Amino acid sequence: MVNSKYIRTLHLNFEKLYKNILNKKLQHIAQIRFGLYTKPKYKGAIQYLQAKQFDNSGNMVNTSDMFLDEDNKILPHLLMDGDILLAGKGFRIFSWRYSESLGPAVASSIFFVIRPDRNKIAPDYLTTLLNMKKSLAYFEQLSSGTNINSIRKNELGEFPVPLLPMKEQMKISNLSKLHKEQVQLLEKYTQLAEDRYNGILNKLITDN
Repeated sequence: MVNSKYIRTLHLNFEKLYKNILNKKLQHIAQIRFGLYTKPKYKGAIQYLQAKQFDNSGNMVNTSDMFLDEDNKILPHLLMDGDILLAGKGFRIFSWRYSESLGPAVASSIFFVIRPDRNKIAPDYLTTLLNMKKSLAYFEQLSSGTNINSIRKNELGEFPVPLLPMKEQMKISNLSKLHKEQVQLLEKYTQLAEDRYNGILNKLITDN
């Protein structure tokens, strides 16, 4: 069960901490490269990750239905555990952390692949920062004047990152995890309530 009091306490602590933290440019604490532009197949050893697999909050909601063969041209593009995908093109901007438990995968060209220096910044913490509303507003502003979002690599590299002590980064990562669990529980409850409501309506109508 999600502890709301714990979440509020963490939030207040972070607000105080942020006031005394200097920012670092993303390009100074992470490698940034483009995803791979190629023609995928319906079968293969490597998943080809696309934006349609994710919701607006950066949660993977569908498994990959496109794949790549394992060859020398593809292998350098394989994701490593802790890599972060940021959708820099299209109508949605979001970030997602890759875990090796998903299996071999390559990001499509709609994504930037961000590889954090884990001695300086935790991948989960950076993903949380990139998905914050003010961060998304920052990225959208970079794309202002265009019909769809299109972030340049050099602009992404200039993104300011509050470099907190690693202990505090982990606290924020845990806070983000708790928040997602809370949202998922609320969504599940809402769906159950909706199903129950419709069930009662159907029974009342059919019984009369």
